[in-house]
Amino acid sequence: MRLHRGLTFLLMLFTLAVFFTAAQQPAHTVPVVMLSDIHLDPFHDPAKVPALVEAEPSKWAAILSAPASATQAEDFAAVQSACNYKGSTAEDSSYALFTSALAASRTQHPVYVTVTGDLLVHNLDCRYRAALKLPKSTSDDESLSAAFAEKTTNFVIQQVEAAFNGIPVYIALGNNDSRCNHNRMDLHDEFLQATALSVIEGLTGISAAERKKALATYSSAGYYSVRMGAPMQKTRLLVIDDIFLMTHYADCEADEHDQRGADETIAWLKAQLDSAHKRHEKVWVMGHLPPTINASGSLSKLGALCTGESKAAAYLSTGQLADLLMSHAADLRLTLFGHTHMDEFALLGNASAGVPIRIVPSITPVSGNNPSFTFSAIDPAAARLRDYTVYMASNKTGIDANWNVEYKFTESFHEPDFTPGSLSHLIARLTADSAGETAESRSYINNFGKGLSIKVIGASVPALVPVWSGYSCGFTNTTPESFKACVCKQK
Repeated sequence: MRLHRGLTFLLMLFTLAVFFTAAQQPAHTVPVVMLSDIHLDPFHDPAKVPALVEAEPSKWAAILSAPASATQAEDFAAVQSACNYKGSTAEDSSYALFTSALAASRTQHPVYVTVTGDLLVHNLDCRYRAALKLPKSTSDDESLSAAFAEKTTNFVIQQVEAAFNGIPVYIALGNNDSRCNHNRMDLHDEFLQATALSVIEGLTGISAAERKKALATYSSAGYYSVRMGAPMQKTRLLVIDDIFLMTHYADCEADEHDQRGADETIAWLKAQLDSAHKRHEKVWVMGHLPPTINASGSLSKLGALCTGESKAAAYLSTGQLADLLMSHAADLRLTLFGHTHMDEFALLGNASAGVPIRIVPSITPVSGNNPSFTFSAIDPAAARLRDYTVYMASNKTGIDANWNVEYKFTESFHEPDFTPGSLSHLIARLTADSAGETAESRSYINNFGKGLSIKVIGASVPALVPVWSGYSCGFTNTTPESFKACVCKQK
């Protein structure tokens, strides 16, 4: 009897030892490259634009990679002057920067690639007219450049897919990806139909039936659903074009009250989330505009915010998307967005019932940030983001650029993964540090928009330094009301 008890006790110890050893082992992960806000500028050498207009996208690489024209600098300066971005002389991504980013990210040997929108240059119609020396538009009509916008979008998509040859490439559109104007799109838009085949071509490994359905839904309102192939296990990716949900959205006829696209997108997403739940699938959701507050933008008018003279700015017109995601938090493993050009994250909900939001920093340096891409480690069994590393270019042109590691999430923020529990613990520490003095806060502040700085009492400091205490309210306060209450309480 004693021998039997002794053997039982030893067996229990052995079992516990195996359990704790396994628990301490890092989960098996696979590499995923995450790109966002490419904003390719095909007008960098305006003399090449007439050839681009005539050529199919398959011929564009040869045209864009040819030696610069003799008047490139002068011509480009004229385009920049006529069509600047928010009054600055900053540049969107040249073809050299775009190809440099693709070459560097390809060396990570990913099994999947995600692109969270904004493929087109800012102010495309203006730049198109300026490059071709055409009169500026005197109306809201951008039909003159519509075909060129479609061709540019197809070119960018095809270049990304070719760079990762056969690897699934999942693409969402952004608010600049349109034939009629930024922030505008029609339901069943011609732009969607013209770019659908290029987007669906990247969904390698899916069934013919799923491909047919994705082609139809993308052509309707820019959304599609795919079951991610091996090594991901029972995981569904839902991609939306949330331009229909954004603040200041209008259709191509400038009707700001047209909600058909928003209604269809939300209805479709709800049906997909409900269906995935019934199938016991894990879910990723990917779009462009995050369902959060524009914290840094809102804080530019801090005094007016707390006196009621201005409101906190949200990226989306309502909380429908955030509410829908929260109602399916148990199934959601990751949400991916872009748009801000900055390196950010947020959490809907809390540690026990939360939705992690990763806002992927941009390739374009137009906002003053250095170009970057993200290399992520995904646990395919759990569909969780375990870690990510941000790579940053050594210059903003892409010419002879080196792409070096800027930081690694687990090392900088001392959490084991990018899950609701870990994010909740991390955010609690960041928000408690209202002065932004801890190493973790400084890491976030410095990497938010590396290269972007402002003047404070004559000295250049990272852009978040003066507003850190208010900005940190946005990590979990994702409605205008809760964000304002948090900021003004601190003030």
